[in-house]
Amino acid sequence: MKTAMEVEVSNEKRIVEALESIEKHLSTLAKDTKANKELRIENRDLFADLEKKIEDLAKNPFNLSD
Repeated sequence: MKTAMEVEVSNEKRIVEALESIEKHLSTLAKDTKANKELRIENRDLFADLEKKIEDLAKNPFNLSD
């Protein structure tokens, strides 16, 4: 049978392990969120560029008037 001190130490170890696990998952989530934001910005810029090129092509399909 465990003593009260052993039970308390065991509980504290479990709490520390749980907090470390939470920290690891939050860190991963933060990194994924940052990468997702950067990807969305890059996609927005690429689509804006594509939209401009399509508009230019519609105005001058054979690139004759520069």
